Amino acid sequence: MTKVLIILYTSLLLLSCKREFDDNSDFNNDQATEVFGDNALLFNKIFQFSGAGGGYLWFDIRNEIANFSSPFLGHSYTIDEVDRYKRIDYRGRLYRYNAAQQELTIQSYPLDIATGHDLPADIVYSFARKQKDGCALIQDAAQRTTCERTFVLQLKHLYFKTINLTIPVDQKTNHGNRTIEIEGISQELILTN
Repeated sequence: MTKVLIILYTSLLLLSCKREFDDNSDFNNDQATEVFGDNALLFNKIFQFSGAGGGYLWFDIRNEIANFSSPFLGHSYTIDEVDRYKRIDYRGRLYRYNAAQQELTIQSYPLDIATGHDLPADIVYSFARKQKDGCALIQDAAQRTTCERTFVLQLKHLYFKTINLTIPVDQKTNHGNRTIEIEGISQELILTN
């Protein structure tokens, strides 16, 4: 009798586990995530903003920037010669990295710069090591490590897909009845892992 009960309970346990998995959307929809671009440099890497303010740019799985890493960047620009400033929050944003061109693209960020209302824009930066050669020649180990782990993030342009408009840095661009100029920024980042 005990053996029959054990077999019965084991069968019921297995049936309930199967039913639990069948009803779980995460289990049913589990698929490989597409990787955008050449992600070998950035995948699961953490970069700390140098200077005051700290903050991290954490390139998480699924091509998104981690929500808890405080990745804020300020961008200055002018519209019709009036100075403006926008603080951009990259938490949870999708990114793509192109290793050949050393470009980091933040995809479809809502910006109101071009038209006065939010349109999705790709924000394109150059992203590469600050010093490409010569780090190995530095005698002090701490300075050599800093040299090897320092990267520069530099704004190149904005691209608004829906209106096919590219706004390069430090060039006046006319769109509609607006003259827009985006100031170039450069931010050093230190690779922490």
